[in-house]
Amino acid sequence: MRPEQALGRNLTTSMPGLFPPGKNRSNIDSKRFALRILDIAYALPSKRVTNQDVTDEIIRRSRKHLSQKDLKILEGKVRKFFRLSGTKIRYHRKKGEKAFEFAVSAGREVLRKADVKPGDVDLLIYSGVGRGWITPATASLFQSELGLRRATSFDVLDACASWIRSLSIAKTFLDGAVYKLVMLLNCEFCFKEYCEANLEISSIAELECVFSGFTIGEAATATLLSGNGSSGDFHFSFRTWGDKHDLCKIVLPNEASFSTRMSTPLKPMSFYTLPAELLSFTAEKLVEHFKETRILANQKYDLVVGHAVSKSLTLSVAKLMGLDRESVFETHPRFGNTVSASLPLALAVAEEEGRLRRGMRVLLVMGSAGVSTGLGSFVY
Repeated sequence: MRPEQALGRNLTTSMPGLFPPGKNRSNIDSKRFALRILDIAYALPSKRVTNQDVTDEIIRRSRKHLSQKDLKILEGKVRKFFRLSGTKIRYHRKKGEKAFEFAVSAGREVLRKADVKPGDVDLLIYSGVGRGWITPATASLFQSELGLRRATSFDVLDACASWIRSLSIAKTFLDGAVYKLVMLLNCEFCFKEYCEANLEISSIAELECVFSGFTIGEAATATLLSGNGSSGDFHFSFRTWGDKHDLCKIVLPNEASFSTRMSTPLKPMSFYTLPAELLSFTAEKLVEHFKETRILANQKYDLVVGHAVSKSLTLSVAKLMGLDRESVFETHPRFGNTVSASLPLALAVAEEEGRLRRGMRVLLVMGSAGVSTGLGSFVY
């Protein structure tokens, strides 16, 4: 069954588990370290949202602010931006669905598929933007809900790069045999919280700064990692241009106390971006970063997975990197921008559809607010 046909169901990818039947963590050879992906599971909310649905809602909410002529112009621009981004479908919560339920479901499913008991997980890293509070760590909620009684837990927050950052952190722990089983979990349910209010447009000039939020899809993913792999399989590289931090933000009410900007304050808890500058700058730096990182640039890849912010951008960056277009696995048209869930979601779907198999060399490409670029290479 394809993802588009499984509304509200947990969609998982099954990979060979660490533990053979009847075995448990005590049987692991303690001399075998390094990162290996055991399983990835994901869950989607049940409301399938099309571009037409979003466009109709924008016009309905903006009607009280704009003339009929301006509404026509607004509708034309929205449709044009959707064509440029390649967005078609995304999934949002319907009434009564709670974000945390999907992450718990994905977490339980990844444990089941890998035949791992909750008590065997050493570390839980919650990686992502979606959250219900600033403190304590959101990981604490899921450590409790999933019954990971032996695990310690913490959050990693680096916008859309949160998951690939967490993957690199997990590698460090597993390489050093500090932990043997690590779960990465995210719950990227951000549309209602940070984007929905922006559907009400009072001026056509607002559209560019809020449009990216209209491509946001919601998803939860859980990734289970072991220290039962090859130390040479994974390579990561990250760079950050902090002077570009204002290009994409969700600010708190006290933003002014932490900002050097002299312009009009941003609306708190609202997704804001300057997409033209953000995307062009990030794409340029991603290409430079890749070409200058010889250990990655000199590899041949069976599968390339990029952050699903825009179909056209992913393909353009891959071409400039000199990568084979046929190796690129793109998920934006059918899921939208699922924030930090985009990379694990794509890996899971690729495996589900036969595009990803064990022994393949994979390249992860991430451009994130910050601005940060992240690259990861591994044998699956």
